Formats: sequence, C-alpha cells, structure tokens
Amino acid sequence: MDHTRVSRSGVAVRFGAGFCALAGAVAAQDLRDPFRSDAIASLNYGVYCADPPVELEEAPETAAGVVNIVPTLPDMRAETTLVPARIGIGFGVLVEAHEGDFLDPVTVTITHPPYPDSGIEVERWITSIDGEGPALVGFSFETDSELVLGPWSFEAEHEGELLFRVEFEVVPAAMVPELAQCAGAFLS
Repeated sequence: MDHTRVSRSGVAVRFGAGFCALAGAVAAQDLRDPFRSDAIASLNYGVYCADPPVELEEAPETAAGVVNIVPTLPDMRAETTLVPARIGIGFGVLVEAHEGDFLDPVTVTITHPPYPDSGIEVERWITSIDGEGPALVGFSFETDSELVLGPWSFEAEHEGELLFRVEFEVVPAAMVPELAQCAGAFLS
C-alpha cells in the first residue's frame, strides 16, 4: 500500500496531457464536494498513476507500517472522486497552506471499507503541510487486498481543526476505463 508524501527536493505541479478533456467527462460523475478550511490555500484532488517510492517513512498506524516517499508530485489525470480499482492507480489530494504558514503536525486519516485479509478500515499517519508548495496526501493500490470497492475518506487535522476532507468512491475499473490505464505505473 502506498500512503504517499512527496520528497521536499524541488517539486513542481504538473497536470497530465488530456487532463482538461478527461476532467470534464469524469467530474460529472463525482459524488461529493470536498471540504477545505480557511487554513488551506489550495486543494486539488483526483486520480494519478503511481510512481515508485524513493524512500519509506515509518507509519505504524497504517496497514503496511510505512508511508512511501515519492520524488515528485504526480500528474493528476482527472479531478474526480471516482477511482478505478486497479493495481498501479493512485488517488489523493494535492494540498498547500497559505504562503509563510507551516502546519505541523498534521494527522492524516484514511477511512475505507475493511481489507479482506486484515479487516483494517482506518489508517493514520503524521505529516506537515506548508505554504512553500503543494504536498501530496495519497494512496496507491499495490496489492489485490487493497482493491476494496466503496467509500474512501481522506481527512487531515491540525491542532484539532479539520483542514480538509475528500470523499472518494472506489469502483470497478470498467466503470471508468479512461482512468484505469497506467503505462509503466509502480507495481510492487
């Protein structure tokens, strides 16, 4: 499993080719609007192709026990809350605080249907969000047991304040075939 953060070594936001056309077609199917507090300057969410990690960070309250650190922000393929259940697919939030702000610690909580092998439904880790550039709070499917259909919730809190909440719906890949293909995506 890939609870994902981006390495802080010079990251730029990029959106993949075809993002605009695909976003319009898929966005109409979205289920819920995300919540963003006033402490957050920008929030983008969607589906991306997962990259391999460059390092692992301990995260004992996750099923894998680690958070994958990736070298760059992913190209969001579409701003959508519908996620195809397929190995190599990632989904999540690109989030940034206001310029000059540093929110630390930030508790990230992902809630999802239970994994069939462990029954785990809630995963949590600590990160930070600043105003120096977007941070990725993401998840990518790496094992078949993670491909659980249904609602997935991404939340972040700082000092008791909810910073954001995005509700995703993981669906069979055939429902959103245009998002289910990732050439060269990270497969563990």
